[in-house]
Amino acid sequence: MNIRSLALAALLAGTPMVFSCAGGGNTPPSDTGSGGASVSGSGGTTGTSSKAGAPGTAGQSSASGATGAAGSAAPTGHAGSTGTTTGTAGASGNAVTTGSAGTTSSPTTGPAGSTATTGPTGSAATTGAAGSAGTTDTTGTVGTTGTGASTGAAGTTGVAGATGTGSTTSTTAAGTIVPLYTDPSDPSWTAIVEAKMAHPKVPVIAIVNPNNGPGGSVSSGYSAGIAKLVAANIEVLGYVATGYASHPVATMEATIDQWKSFYPQVQGIFFDEQSNQAGDVTYYKTLSQYAKSKGLSYTVGNPGTDTAEAFIGALDTMLIYESSGVPSVAQMSGWHSKYPKSNFGVIPYAVPAMNASFVATARQYVGYIYLQSDNLPNPWDSLPAYFADLLAALE
Repeated sequence: MNIRSLALAALLAGTPMVFSCAGGGNTPPSDTGSGGASVSGSGGTTGTSSKAGAPGTAGQSSASGATGAAGSAAPTGHAGSTGTTTGTAGASGNAVTTGSAGTTSSPTTGPAGSTATTGPTGSAATTGAAGSAGTTDTTGTVGTTGTGASTGAAGTTGVAGATGTGSTTSTTAAGTIVPLYTDPSDPSWTAIVEAKMAHPKVPVIAIVNPNNGPGGSVSSGYSAGIAKLVAANIEVLGYVATGYASHPVATMEATIDQWKSFYPQVQGIFFDEQSNQAGDVTYYKTLSQYAKSKGLSYTVGNPGTDTAEAFIGALDTMLIYESSGVPSVAQMSGWHSKYPKSNFGVIPYAVPAMNASFVATARQYVGYIYLQSDNLPNPWDSLPAYFADLLAALE
């Protein structure tokens, strides 16, 4: 019987009738007399994906009525379908292979070293002999220090030898370069020999000048005089005037040859009128090397004043001062202090008396010092009376 028929029948019988419209399920009529039971609607269909199914519509409350027989329970609606399937889990990565553990090597124990042999007991060292006393400026030889003995097992260490004593140490003697422009018959030649013999440790260099050079021929007087100088251990240089590098190299070399030919005992060359210009270094270096190739082993240049530093090495020694009165410290020091003192000398004139104080100062800067009491026009035609005192101060 459909709903409409039931409703009509109820109206005709005067019986109240309640209907519940839940979900979409059909609810049978209640059999209780006082009122009809609500029909349970079927469960809503569970939504797709992961959403919950829509709830069923609640039935309307029934009005009071006669209690009838208990109605049969409405069938429960089907549960809604479960939402979409959870996505597939990602594949597991490959496991990292663990490297094989290294093999542990047991260190090999080396053979035990042999027991050290105990050395014999050292003997005491011999005491060094005392050094012999030195002469005036020579330092006495120091005695050899005894060598300590090697310590054996509980060996006694040797005692060091005593140090020898010597004379008081003095600086090396400075030298002098003497323009000996006198004839060998002049007393100055004898005086210089005697002074040298009295002070043999002082280097004395004499420049001889027969005639503004070696002259045109051999002079027997000069030959004999030079021989006496050499015998006294005085080094002899032959005079060559270079005209401040204006004379041709070939002319200068010919003059050097004459010195070697006329006076073979001459040991070097003195280049007077030396230029102090750096551009002339090659000129003097060429002449110096030529002289040495002829066996004239020592060369001296005379600019008479300060010169270019570039000349160092071109000549063995240069006279950086030739003037009246003694030079100042400033004229002897400066850039010259960078080089050995043997590179430099001074030859002041018009120094009336021996100046020991100046000599003591000058020898700190230059290797060769000469003082002359004579004056212009030719301060080099004599030997000062105090020459022997000069050598004493140079020791």
